[in-house]
Amino acid sequence: MNMFYFEVKRFFKNPKNKICLLILLLLFVALFILNQTLFQESSSDRILATTQMNLQQQQQTVKVLEMEVEQSSQDRELNSQLEQAKKEEEILSKQVVALTTNKVSEFADLQYQLQKLQLENMDQSSAEYEELQKNMTYYQAVKTVGGRGSLMINDTTEAAFSLGSSMTAWLSSTTMFVLFTVLVADFLSVDIESSQIRFYQLIGGRRFKNLLFKLLVPVLVTFLFTLLAFVFLYFMKGGVDGFGTWNYPYLLDNGSIFPIWSIVLRTLVLFFLSLIFLASLGQLLALMFKKSLVVIGLIIVCLTGFFTLSQEEWFQTWKPFVVFEYLSYGQLIHDVSILPTHSFWIGIAYLLSLSVLFFSISYYFYKKFYYRKDVKKW
Repeated sequence: MNMFYFEVKRFFKNPKNKICLLILLLLFVALFILNQTLFQESSSDRILATTQMNLQQQQQTVKVLEMEVEQSSQDRELNSQLEQAKKEEEILSKQVVALTTNKVSEFADLQYQLQKLQLENMDQSSAEYEELQKNMTYYQAVKTVGGRGSLMINDTTEAAFSLGSSMTAWLSSTTMFVLFTVLVADFLSVDIESSQIRFYQLIGGRRFKNLLFKLLVPVLVTFLFTLLAFVFLYFMKGGVDGFGTWNYPYLLDNGSIFPIWSIVLRTLVLFFLSLIFLASLGQLLALMFKKSLVVIGLIIVCLTGFFTLSQEEWFQTWKPFVVFEYLSYGQLIHDVSILPTHSFWIGIAYLLSLSVLFFSISYYFYKKFYYRKDVKKW
């Protein structure tokens, strides 16, 4: 274990790692503050404006139907439509009041009543009908676990759900992966550049566990630092808005509903494996190119290139075959419609197998690595 602690100290002595960890923490705090203030307020304002517009349109619809009913008072269908339109108008009016008085749970209850009313006269084979059914099922799931109502699907102020969903989203961004690459990918290449790899022969040679420690130390430090940052934000959020329940439901695009603890657990598993993948790839590239800038640069180019191409329509059919697609659970949620059913387990197998392959090749090169310092000739 002395070797492990030695590598941990070396990791923290590197100024680059300190700066990256600080930037990572500042990014998390900044995103947290933005979610608490700007994003949350703009979301409420947008929903209020939409509800007011829907109310105005519904009022116009009621007026038109009333005129038609006056002309054809015996028409049962028109009378039925007018009755339903008035009920919807009443619900929308109550929703506007609930939003202006910041009664989110009351708004959610009214939204459920409105959708239930709209389903009565809707074609059951239509996409809109299926969407409303999903929303109502989600509402019932929230009520089942005793969760707080929300303005939108997958959106509540409870700390458990809010930080859990934020973790899934933030750990899927390109910026975060660039930072993680800088933190974990060059730990071995720094030794090669600084000539410190020569001294490993004095402490027992280049053994398997030495290379394993160089893989695990940056991964564990980065993973635990990120986890602790989210725990800190969780307690901050809980102190302001309440902690809530970890069983709060999360709705996927395909209609599947999972408790938020399950989403968080899957996010952390893939995050840890993605760090191992990036670190093992970094070790292999370090033994091939021996330069930290080259190692980090190649990985970042691949990452940013993939995330850029992932927006293209023609690339969608190829995404399930690219390993970078499985680096984050947020990416799997986003692409659930084009990925296989068990994409989470496929991602685990994909990342683990490539990491083991990269590490095995790196160990072969590591044992046979010969360091030769260039000597200037005078």
